[in-house]
Amino acid sequence: MSNGSVERRIRRRSVHRSRSTAVTVALVVLVLVAAWIGTESVLRAIGRPPLVADPQTAVDAALRPDAAFTTIAEVVAVVLVVLGVLLIVLALKPGRQGRSVVEHDRGAVIVDTRIVASTAANAAGMAAGVPEGNASATARGRRTEVRVVPVTGVPVDEALVRDAVRERLGGLDERFGRSVRVRVEEKGTLA
Repeated sequence: MSNGSVERRIRRRSVHRSRSTAVTVALVVLVLVAAWIGTESVLRAIGRPPLVADPQTAVDAALRPDAAFTTIAEVVAVVLVVLGVLLIVLALKPGRQGRSVVEHDRGAVIVDTRIVASTAANAAGMAAGVPEGNASATARGRRTEVRVVPVTGVPVDEALVRDAVRERLGGLDERFGRSVRVRVEEKGTLA
């Protein structure tokens, strides 16, 4: 295995969420159901009373249902359908985490989106000349949204803030500074 393929695999594992929890839960449920059916079958074969329900009695009740069994069967069917849809969604969803890969001359660096948002908020606050708590940001993928609450009586230049955020994020990676949206609140706060 080459160093490049190992590095690509490490990057992918760092950026994508593991699906092992969903698989483990599904397999544990499947094993428990199989163990229950096996236990009930063995108890029936040796002539002992069932733990929960005799499998043959359950099959007979399913073939000739009464009103109570039909209601229970419908509820169980709905739960199984919802569980099945959930497992299919978990299997097909990309499972991306809030992280991005930034290329570096020594290898890849994994950057959390909270770091990108914090960097953008810091740059916006410094460019707008507002206290630290008056600038906030969110980052998703390559898009960053910045919110600035100005100090009362001090105007904030939206273009200046946008350029400062783009420049700072571009220092991390040029992809982060491409889509920056700045919103300056109409009402300010006292200094």
